[in-house]
Order: sequence, then C-alpha cells, then structure tokens
Amino acid sequence: MRAWWSVAALVLFCSTAEAQHFIDLSKVDRLVVPEGIFLDSVIASFSDSASVGMVMKGMGNRRVPAYMANGIRASVQGLLKQGEAAPGVLHCTMRINALEVEELAESFSENCYCGLNFELLTRTDSGWYRIFDRAATTMLKGGMDATAQQEANVAAAFARGLAAFSAARQAGQLARTSLPAPPRAGFFDGADRSYAVLEAGTPARGIYASYQDFRDQRPDTTVAFTLKPAGADRQAMPLMKLKTDKGVQVPETIWGVSDGRQAYINFGGKYLGLDRSGRAFTSEYSIQPGSTAVGVAVGVSFGLIGAAVYMASTASTPRAIPVELDLLTGTLKPVKAIRENAAPAAATSDHLFLYSRFSAVDTVLEMLVYGGHEADLQADGYRRLALVPRPAPVPVSFRVGSGEPVTIHINAATTSSDPVVYLVNVRKGDRITVDKVNSEMAASILRKLNPAKEVK
Repeated sequence: MRAWWSVAALVLFCSTAEAQHFIDLSKVDRLVVPEGIFLDSVIASFSDSASVGMVMKGMGNRRVPAYMANGIRASVQGLLKQGEAAPGVLHCTMRINALEVEELAESFSENCYCGLNFELLTRTDSGWYRIFDRAATTMLKGGMDATAQQEANVAAAFARGLAAFSAARQAGQLARTSLPAPPRAGFFDGADRSYAVLEAGTPARGIYASYQDFRDQRPDTTVAFTLKPAGADRQAMPLMKLKTDKGVQVPETIWGVSDGRQAYINFGGKYLGLDRSGRAFTSEYSIQPGSTAVGVAVGVSFGLIGAAVYMASTASTPRAIPVELDLLTGTLKPVKAIRENAAPAAATSDHLFLYSRFSAVDTVLEMLVYGGHEADLQADGYRRLALVPRPAPVPVSFRVGSGEPVTIHINAATTSSDPVVYLVNVRKGDRITVDKVNSEMAASILRKLNPAKEVK
C-alpha cells in the first residue's frame, strides 16, 4: 500500500509542478559584500514565502508564478558572501522591499527583468538609520529560455545594487536618514515616504539617467532638448520624441525626461507622459489592433507590465491600458489586472496554524517560514499558509520574543480542498508545542473558526 501511495503522490506533485517555478540562488556564484560593511541579517518587508513574479514555462510559454526555493530571506542571505566581521566595520541589516521577476518573449529571444528595492540599515545609540537604498528594474538577456536564467537575473540585480552602493560611498553620497521605528520582517514602513519628486510641485526639467535620479530629483541639465509628438495620431499612441540640436550627444542611458511641466518615461526610444495624481504618477497607453511596435517598446521600458501590454495588443479592438509608476522599482504596472490575460490560480498546499486559546501563557507568538517572518499570532488567532506544491519539506517555526524557535517541517507536496490543521500551544516557561490534529478534530476546528481572528 505504501508503494502505491508514493506513486500517487509523485503523480500528483508532477501534475502541479508545472503550475509554479522555483528560483534556486545556490546555482549561481555568490556575491561579495562590499568592504567596510557587514550584513548581520537579511529581512523582507513582505511575506517571506510570497511569489516573486511570473515566468514562462513549457512549449506554450504558459505564465506561472515564481518563488524562491528556500524563501526570500534565506535565499538572498545565501547569495551574499562575507567573512568574519572585522573590527570597526559598519554592521547593517538588508531590508528587501520589492523583489519581482518577469519574462518577455521578443522576436527570436526572451528577456528577464528584475524589479528590486532594498535598503541598508544600521543601528546606533540614537536609533536606526537608512544609509543606502536601491530602487531599479534591470534586464538580463535570457536567450531562448529566460526561465533558466532567472537565478542569474536575480543575482545580477543584487550585484548592480551593491555596485551602486560602492559608487555612492566613493562619491560621498551616502546619507543617514532616521527610521520611524526599528525594522521588522514582514512590515513595510515606506508607504508614505517623502521622495523628492513627490515633494516637488513639478519634476525638475532635464534628462534622468535612472529611476532613482528621477525619484530623488537629480536631472542632467547639460543637454538642451525639446519634446515633439511621435506620430500623427497622438490620441492613438500618446508618445513623444526627444529632439536635440544637431551634433549634441544624448546620454547613452535615459530612464525618462521632464520638460519642467510633466514627466515622460522612456518607452522604446519614445516617451510616454506621466500625469501627477496625488502621490502617484499615472498614464494610459492606447493599444491598437495588430500594433507591431508594442513588443520592442514594452521590452525596453515596461519590464514587469510588458507581458500584459503585449498580450493586450493582440486584441481585435483598441484597448486603453491604465498604468501607474511603481515608486519602489521605477516600472509601470497595470492599475487593474487584465483579467482575461491573468494566469489561472494554481492549486496550493494549505496548512492552518491555530494558536490555542487554552495555552498556559498568553503572549505574542511569532511565526516564521524558511526562517523569515510570516505572522504574529495572539491567542485564538490563526494563520492559513498557502504554499505552491514543492518536493522538499518546508520549515515552519514559532518563537516567543527573542527565544529559540521551535521548528516543524511540513509536507507541502500535495493539495487538498481542506487545509491541514495544526494546534500551537505556549506552555509554562514559554515552551512551545506544535501538534498536527486528526481529521475529525480538524473538521471541528474549521467549522468554528472566527474569520475576524485570521491573521492576513
């Protein structure tokens, strides 16, 4: 009977394996942390087990969600190489606020994109400070199989970020910014961050080599230019052309420009206008049926939105794509997902962890997945963990305060209509127990759950 069950489980896992992709950073060379700093830890300001974007799999290039094989924190920490902390070194925490991959087929090749936002934070006697942040979307040529290059794609994005830190330090451009609260894994404190471009009435006139130059209002004002409509029907394709005097050398890299009234993002060598709306920059790109210029344009500038816009271009009727500038990565994203082009929801392996209200000790219990923060639970609260099926056991840990975590390894290779249920107790002396309950008890618990007690 056991052999038959093993075969059945294998068939089920193989049937769901194509519905996701795992990025394993142990396949690429490690990155050396710049001298002068020591990374004590890596944390993510979102769920450590969250999807990090979409990749294309199979002969039909079916779009499926991608995940870090060992969770985000452990995967990135394993990518970074450093020795022992030298005396006088600056101790830092790397906080990742965005990590998103995407792929786009263009002509006879495919490209990989990685939207990345991370910060280097340090602690002093007077509190926590940010000394550096990186916000960018980068591209890596993926050849005929971009998915096989995703490890190199993510590593290249971090390598460029660390190189940008070294360049900023050498140029004396590092500055300490006080944080409102100590960094916590799973929590983002930058939703209302006062970027210079948001404080300005209008973006300063000039050429912006990178998104961060735009965000921080550092334009290149040495090149005189004008903007002219590109194409006779501006309503059909609202793009502008950059015009300079004859013989004037245009910067090799241009993220966007501003004429002092409105900002424009580089869209395949032409420029799409961005409208300021409160604390957001929005636009609308009109797709015409059979457009042949879309593929190249979205590949250059849209990155993470590229596939959605490209697929919309195959529609038989004109379609407007409302987009918004992502202030974390500098890419344009759909304001609303294009539902008909969205990837179908993949079956998940669901596990529910209930913090028993009969625990001897009533305290906040931290839940971790792959060693990264997942949720904070209080008595009678619960967290439903939905994981894409994977062959290796997944470590789930619980701890009180800074105590040693208690870890169990759950089987996430199969799916079911009902979650596997675990009861977590905190006993005297902060001793934690995690017990998988039987099917009868699980059914009773699921019937009595209070939706208000779920920790999202």
